[in-house]
Amino acid sequence: MINANFRKLVLGRAVGNAGDSIYMIAMNWFILQLTNSALWIGIMNVAIVLPGVLLFLFGDSIDRHSKRRLLVAVEFSQLVIVVILIGLVALHIKLPGIYVGLVFVAALFGSLAYPIQDTLVPLLVEPDQLVQAQADMSIAYKGTDYVFNALSGFLISLCSVLGVLIMDAATFVVTVATFRRIKLAEPRQQHTREKSLYLNQILVGFKIISTDPLLRLLTFASVVMNFFFGGLNTYVVLFGRHFGGSIYYGILESMSAVGILLGMTVVYRQLKKLTVRQSYLIGNFGRALFMILTVVSYN
Repeated sequence: MINANFRKLVLGRAVGNAGDSIYMIAMNWFILQLTNSALWIGIMNVAIVLPGVLLFLFGDSIDRHSKRRLLVAVEFSQLVIVVILIGLVALHIKLPGIYVGLVFVAALFGSLAYPIQDTLVPLLVEPDQLVQAQADMSIAYKGTDYVFNALSGFLISLCSVLGVLIMDAATFVVTVATFRRIKLAEPRQQHTREKSLYLNQILVGFKIISTDPLLRLLTFASVVMNFFFGGLNTYVVLFGRHFGGSIYYGILESMSAVGILLGMTVVYRQLKKLTVRQSYLIGNFGRALFMILTVVSYN
């Protein structure tokens, strides 16, 4: 690994992402047991995914403050929320809305951790080491994602959702302790940019999309496709129960992460040799084909 501080960042990212994976898998399975409702699983997945859509609102705040302190703060906040979830599950509280709200806040803090970590990387490594550093960070992210997705399903069947959440809290303790040990002399932050200017810069992107017919079409198509693709997250939980339990749910989530990792590497390298139009059509046709095969092979 490049240097000691960067090793701590990678280790913290790997352990923190494991924590994210554990509580997302555990809470989806818990909501299924609590409500026996596909609707509530869908609402839970919206709570998990929605914070990623809101990240553009926090860019200015991340720029203005100490990255290391922010990183420690967001991981500690997730720890607090997981401890609250442990208490609610232990007390047998049966109000799904409370769990969904807490998971939304936890996912928001978890989503913030990634851009903060990305802004820290250039401060910890030399410019000629950035490519290798980003590769290491990606492996730490995706690697723990599919490993702990599968492991979480096994752990739920072994020691219950409550036991898994307790383990999850331990991962965030390790993450906070690791990030606190990063030694970094951050440059003094400049506070010259007005909030209104930052918001205007954000709106520029929306204006460009709204005035370009092709971008409008691509954006609309992407929204529709991702809406329906996101629905798969709900049915994967139901598939897992249909096949026999939380172990199968974890395996299915793991395969999804492996597929994303292979798509971003092996498939991407092949499709980038084609034109953008060709690769876009092939990519979406492949997704549609395998979604259909998933449905027809359900039984």
